[in-house]
Amino acid sequence: MSRSDALRHWHELQVSQLELEVQSAALAELGRQKREAEQGLQRYAGLFDQAPVCYLALARDGCIAGANRAAAALFGMPLDRLPGQPVERFLAPASQPALRALLARLHADGSSSAIEAQLFESLGGGRVRIEANLEPAGGAIRMVLSDLRMRAQHHAEDGALRRAFAVLDTLGEGVAVADADGVIIAVNPAFSAISGRSEAQAIGCELAAICGVEAALAGLEEGGWQGELAGRRPDGAEFQAALSLRSLAGADGSVAGVVAVLSDISRRKQAESALQDLHRNLESRVLQRTAELLHTNGQLRQLSAHMASVKEEERKRIAREIHDELGQNLLALKLDIVQLNERMGGRQNRLARRVSSALANIDATLRSVRGIMNELRPAVLDLGLAAALEWLVNDFRQRSKLHYELALPGEAELAAINSETSLVLFRIVQEALVNVLRHARATRVAVRLEAGESGVLLEVEDNGIGIAPACRERPGSFGLIGMQERADALHGSFTLSDYEPGAGCRITLRLPL
Repeated sequence: MSRSDALRHWHELQVSQLELEVQSAALAELGRQKREAEQGLQRYAGLFDQAPVCYLALARDGCIAGANRAAAALFGMPLDRLPGQPVERFLAPASQPALRALLARLHADGSSSAIEAQLFESLGGGRVRIEANLEPAGGAIRMVLSDLRMRAQHHAEDGALRRAFAVLDTLGEGVAVADADGVIIAVNPAFSAISGRSEAQAIGCELAAICGVEAALAGLEEGGWQGELAGRRPDGAEFQAALSLRSLAGADGSVAGVVAVLSDISRRKQAESALQDLHRNLESRVLQRTAELLHTNGQLRQLSAHMASVKEEERKRIAREIHDELGQNLLALKLDIVQLNERMGGRQNRLARRVSSALANIDATLRSVRGIMNELRPAVLDLGLAAALEWLVNDFRQRSKLHYELALPGEAELAAINSETSLVLFRIVQEALVNVLRHARATRVAVRLEAGESGVLLEVEDNGIGIAPACRERPGSFGLIGMQERADALHGSFTLSDYEPGAGCRITLRLPL
């Protein structure tokens, strides 16, 4: 073989190899395109089968060649039994002529057309809209059926949804709707105003970013959450709101989303904070004022005790001066007049009568002076508390027709009572007996005094009409007020028995020793 022949054969072999490579590449491309076409067909078949709209493919004779699941559901027949069935058998007899006319027009001029028809009674008798067109190649008919009842229902639902959103837009509370992943899909204007995020900013944002992770998880996983939220707007301003989260259930019962309701409570919180500050200030002022009043009351008690002491000392001084000055002078005057009367020896009867009258007047004046002295400070107080109380009770017994009872402790117990306490006990018994005599309309009075390690107990009880609450609180009740002040001055207690009409009254005084 010559060299030229060898080169020619080698060149032919290279050309053949190139042709094989091109053919292999073309075959590979055709295989890829076929696979893509098959995948596209499968996707189309899946979309066709799962579409919510009824799709039918009809042969030229009007029988069903193919259908999707929605059509099977509408016609109430299994999907594998639909092929070969005349489509008009599913329509009411009154609607079948219109269907046949529609198919005839399609075969005649190929123009698309639509009619409304009624389903057969066994299928519920609902109305459907039938749209049909003719494929350019092969002459097959593509038909779409729309359930008018579902369309009306969807229209009503859309209207209700629009009305609901209109209501939400007018609410003062902020409302946000999030999907099952917690991503916000809708908000109303109030939500934007409270959170500081516009609708565009809020939609697509995670609910947890606004409401907090704990609340958002509780709303999605536990069905709901309620509480207060302290949030921050994008501009840095803080806000406070009452937050309520409720989950939304899907058709299968699973959580399909969550609704968040925000109520702006910033002003309320500010008012509560101001009220708390005011309350704290008021408490501080009340405590301060209470301390001042306690201090003032303590000073008043001290002043009252001092005044009572000064009063008793002044009574004692006046009584002593009356005794020493007026009493002695009256007594001396009486002695002089008695001597003058004796010297007259019964002569001058007219003058004797005038002397006797002057002696009587002097005796009356002396009795009056002794009474004033006893009122100021009975001299019997110097003999002890028991003697003073016995004298006081006997004095009242002589001045009235009441029956008086006096019960006293033994001498040892009486000896334990100091002079200051004895004077207070005497004055309170004196004031109590005066009140009984003036106001009680009683027939019996009992005075009981006890003394022991726990202190001194004094009770004065009568069987009169009692002291009504209005009389106890009357501004002019200085007797009761005086008794209370005397008890307070010695750190004791003074009480009146509860009022019962006609059941009398009992005062009780307790003093420490």
